Amino acid sequence: MNRCAAVVLTVVAGAVLTGCSSDGGTASSAGTSSAATSASPAVCASADDLRTSLAALKDVDVVGQGTDALTQAWTTVQDDWQQFADDARAQHADQVDEVQADVDEVQNALDRARGGPSAQTLGAVAAELGTFLQDANALVDEVGSTC
Repeated sequence: MNRCAAVVLTVVAGAVLTGCSSDGGTASSAGTSSAATSASPAVCASADDLRTSLAALKDVDVVGQGTDALTQAWTTVQDDWQQFADDARAQHADQVDEVQADVDEVQNALDRARGGPSAQTLGAVAAELGTFLQDANALVDEVGSTC
């Protein structure tokens, strides 16, 4: 089981890398008219913080550092996401809601994987993380373009 877990965690790490390196996303497709409006300094600062924590999540070596490192990085992302969501909601409500749904799906997948770790549950974590990272990065990029 340890070998299987290591292989699956490598797949999770691959999803993290793929999600962070994507150049597109569904989050930027709605509400592009708000990009013409300048973002507040608070939104810009929280976007930078979230961008940093997303990059740190991408850099976690799950096989080498273990799942605790992934959990710690995810917790930081959640905290930074919450601040960013609060700051950006006024101008980007639809996209914030979409990414929040992604956050909820990642957390649900993590909870299922903790309850019954298997290739299937860990693969679901990888898939949900990839979707979240793609959408979150797209939204941060959109907001960042107004800073």
